[in-house]
Amino acid sequence: YKGYNHTITATARKTIGAFNGRAMVGTMWQDYRTEMYAVSGSGLKGNYKNGMDSNNTNPATRIRLNNAIRNGGPNYVLSRQVAFFGEFALNYKNLAFLTYSHRFEESSIFPKQFRSYNYPAGSVSFIMSDILPFIKKGNVLNYFKLRGSLAQTARSSSPYANQSVFNFVTSSGGGFAYGFSNNNFFLEPEIQKTYEVGAEFKFLNSKINLDVTYYNTLNEKQIAENFRASYGTGFVLNTLNVGSTRNTGIEVAIDATPIQKKDFGWTTRVNFNRMRNKVLSLPANVPEFYISDTWVFGNARGGLITGGPSTSITAAGYQRNSAGQILIEPTTGLPLVDAAFKVRGDRNPDFTIGWNNNLRYKNFSLSFLWDIKVGGDVFNANEMFLTIRGKSLRTENRKQTIVVDGVLNDGLQNSATPTKNTIAITPYNLQAYYTTRMPEEEFIEKDVNWVRLRDITLSYVFPAKAIRKLSFLKGLSLFATGNDLILITNYTGADPATSANTSATRGVGGFGFDYGNIATPISVNFGLRAAF
Repeated sequence: YKGYNHTITATARKTIGAFNGRAMVGTMWQDYRTEMYAVSGSGLKGNYKNGMDSNNTNPATRIRLNNAIRNGGPNYVLSRQVAFFGEFALNYKNLAFLTYSHRFEESSIFPKQFRSYNYPAGSVSFIMSDILPFIKKGNVLNYFKLRGSLAQTARSSSPYANQSVFNFVTSSGGGFAYGFSNNNFFLEPEIQKTYEVGAEFKFLNSKINLDVTYYNTLNEKQIAENFRASYGTGFVLNTLNVGSTRNTGIEVAIDATPIQKKDFGWTTRVNFNRMRNKVLSLPANVPEFYISDTWVFGNARGGLITGGPSTSITAAGYQRNSAGQILIEPTTGLPLVDAAFKVRGDRNPDFTIGWNNNLRYKNFSLSFLWDIKVGGDVFNANEMFLTIRGKSLRTENRKQTIVVDGVLNDGLQNSATPTKNTIAITPYNLQAYYTTRMPEEEFIEKDVNWVRLRDITLSYVFPAKAIRKLSFLKGLSLFATGNDLILITNYTGADPATSANTSATRGVGGFGFDYGNIATPISVNFGLRAAF
């Protein structure tokens, strides 16, 4: 891997009367080259603790395999990005502030007609407590600031995302052919537009600080790599500008110092976040776009459907009448399944709260963080896996007669008087009840909440006189930390803070899919800190 990166900026400042101005211009250049080699060797060693690769061969036999098509050179990937940018900032008596910036960029990743793009950004803020000094009378509110901003940014893609190239084929007599991936000759940069307004308040000589922000973000021409479209395209995977989404939300942060004495102090911070999202558009021939890394079990996945949330769970479900009641097959008494991928749940919580505290008494301090989540759905695939195999507790009473709640699919299901189901079944004699007639929707747990103690730390700092004889020490402290010691939740699985895949899962991620996961482990650490 080789990289070349340079940034050059020039800044000028000027004061004219009550105005202070600053101007900055700059340029950026980035070149990246990644070379890939293959190595062969023989004489395998018997110890494979770190896996088996060329490092397990006899060093004397190792040969680097170069690409014969490139006259013996390596495979490589190149990309280049060039940008010119500027920023202008102006403030008036430190009461009002204005900032505007603009960036012009070119990227080799896009085709020539879309290679150049630019995006602006601007912000304003006003110190209202200084503009209107009467606000500070009474010493209740001592600081008040209003702010707002508009910004546009662009996101790139992977190198060669705009080129579909031939691959050398060694089978079928050799030659060249397209691979599985179809890159896009008309790929455009992904554009994000955001506006934000907010306010900051400080009360009682800054003992209580409040920060409130509202944001609205529009994502357009979103880039989807390795998207599975129709095989009629001649490819398995495609790179597309797939659509647009919108995120809106409010964030509130409160900092407070309720107690501040010589020997005792308490500081606390509360963060509140409420976010909503929506899929505004997808290509006309794409009824659902899904994140393949979230499709880990059954027919449930993180899918996007126009008009639905971008954090939805699309899955198979029950057939229902116009009133939302489950339809029952009149001949068997079993529920009818709708195999189509539709929005059956939303993983996005109603809101989240983080509450951090720090208590100090002389040389002791205690800090702890509470993590609170209200709402949001989770697909409990573990429970579905166990149910299908008869290992779940819900199958324990399989020999008891039950009547599935719903209405018969007898032609009256959408009338004012649908026929209520009264057909008794015994699951023990109808294996289909727990296998093919209990769809993924049944295992999506709604409105999952939790309160968890993320972190708690108790520490003690030795006073200076206690370590005076140890002249080489400047400070010494002991601490004990516990993580995830408390979890209170209505989720029936092991842990609602679950993810179907790693943090590298693209899009909104794989959270809300619980399959093959274990609960977040409880951990306790003890330590000693020394400063020299």
